Amino acid sequence: MALAAAGLAEAASRYDPALGVTFPAYAWYRVSGSIIDGLRRATHLPRRRWVKLVALRAAGDYLENRAERERGAVQRGTSPATGADALAQIQQAMSAIRTVYMTSLEAKRDQGFDAAGESPALADQIDLTRMAVRLRKAIARLPDKERALVAKYYWEGKNLAEAGTELGISKSWASRLHAQVVEKLRAIIDASVDAGV
Repeated sequence: MALAAAGLAEAASRYDPALGVTFPAYAWYRVSGSIIDGLRRATHLPRRRWVKLVALRAAGDYLENRAERERGAVQRGTSPATGADALAQIQQAMSAIRTVYMTSLEAKRDQGFDAAGESPALADQIDLTRMAVRLRKAIARLPDKERALVAKYYWEGKNLAEAGTELGISKSWASRLHAQVVEKLRAIIDASVDAGV
């Protein structure tokens, strides 16, 4: 309960109604992030569940930043996407969430968690291996600061505030940088899949 209250207090202190989003929608990301961060520090969950929590936290952080960017664009007079453009944005967001999950999975694999044991089908194991290779190549292509953020956030298990502090940037800038990194990784991976590499 204290974790949720801390997240709610952070949401209350940072909420701006001018953003055009209701307080409950805004607070949901803060409260869930606070709970996940608290669990990370205080529990010994099975690795399988921890991978899912890390991916959930990262997806929430990514989607929160994406929603803030979209609200900002609308406030600056850009019309919201409709039709095929809206569908393409949803497809990109789903692909980015897949990238977040694969990054979380790869970080845990380095710590001894075998994701292949989760999906016994050979085709699934092959797909996971191919995706892991693509992901590692994509991460290697990132600039140093972005690669350091990925390492701190996914491999070291830090939240964006902690990772940002260690990199000398604010939490909001770390959030923006994380979203940019996810988009870059998604684009590199999607291009390699399309090219059959």
